[in-house]
Amino acid sequence: MPIALDFNLIKEIIQHGAIHLEGEIVDPSTSQKLCSAGVAMVTTYIEQLSMLNLVKDPFPMFGKNGGMWIGFKLSETGRNLANSEDELRRIVGELIGGPKTEVSESVLLLQKECEKAKINAAYRDDFLKTIDEIRICFDEACYIATIGLCGKILEVCLKEILYRNEIVCDPNAMVGNLLKSIKEKLPSEYLDPSLQNVANIINASRITAVHAKEKIPVPSRDQAIMVIFATRDLVLRNLSKIN
Repeated sequence: MPIALDFNLIKEIIQHGAIHLEGEIVDPSTSQKLCSAGVAMVTTYIEQLSMLNLVKDPFPMFGKNGGMWIGFKLSETGRNLANSEDELRRIVGELIGGPKTEVSESVLLLQKECEKAKINAAYRDDFLKTIDEIRICFDEACYIATIGLCGKILEVCLKEILYRNEIVCDPNAMVGNLLKSIKEKLPSEYLDPSLQNVANIINASRITAVHAKEKIPVPSRDQAIMVIFATRDLVLRNLSKIN
């Protein structure tokens, strides 16, 4: 995997290419940002983007503003992405160390929403970091870790529901018991019906942390996705009540 690239420079290459006519050779030297980055840097980026079929036909040329550069053309895919920053970020996710799938993209968007929210300062930084780790673990197919981290976020949100309604709960209570408390003491509080199944999946994944001899129940990708979206839904519902 190549080193992480700067998304802003990738965006400049694509957007600079988009101002040229389809099939026209793009001269990097006519972009101030690309000139500032330098020939070697821009050449590296063009090479990586050509591997993703965002640019094509790279070849040496003498730049209009001086120096030898690698000219290129935008592919149809690259041209279509010029006005869609979110989609471009997703496509080049592996190059910039960002989201690699639509699922992890949804986690990144959740993180951005949380960054704007007035989350309790006592755990805000850890909360945001945990959401970022969920994205990374899912992209690396570490589904046990993904589910465990989602459990951590769910516990925080469920406790917030209880605290917001001035109901004292065991600080060590986990998802299953927290759900039970909310259903018993706050019957009017909406909870996604799938949360009980999610709690079961989380519990099964955590058993091995305290019972070393248990057979490890490796969760599937679909289970991880279900847990992620149930977590995302609960977080967003909580954010709507604290903003």
